[in-house]
Amino acid sequence: MFCKNCGKEIDDNAVVCPSCGVATENMKLAEAKPEDTNKKVNGLGIAGFVVAILSLGLGIYFCIASIVAVVLSAIAMVLKKKYTSCNGLAIAGLVVGIISLAIWALVWLIVGAALLSL
Repeated sequence: MFCKNCGKEIDDNAVVCPSCGVATENMKLAEAKPEDTNKKVNGLGIAGFVVAILSLGLGIYFCIASIVAVVLSAIAMVLKKKYTSCNGLAIAGLVVGIISLAIWALVWLIVGAALLSL
């Protein structure tokens, strides 16, 4: 292949001419390729985060939502090497789930102590 700017012979796979630095047709083709559409999304991480957010208000049901959020997020953290996307949500779900679990466990301890003192 020859450079359209300076006319020197260049490698067929070159994206720029080594002599003059002008972009070749390969550069245009490389820029036109879409991003990798085969990103693997960590669905458990998303589910763990959503349930963790919901568990902040659903602790009245004996912290079940908080426990489910922590379990889903923990599994997502174990499997995060398989996925390329949404791994941060697994971490956030784990943190929010643990905080929610601690808050609601404390609330239930206080409610239980108050009921026993009656």
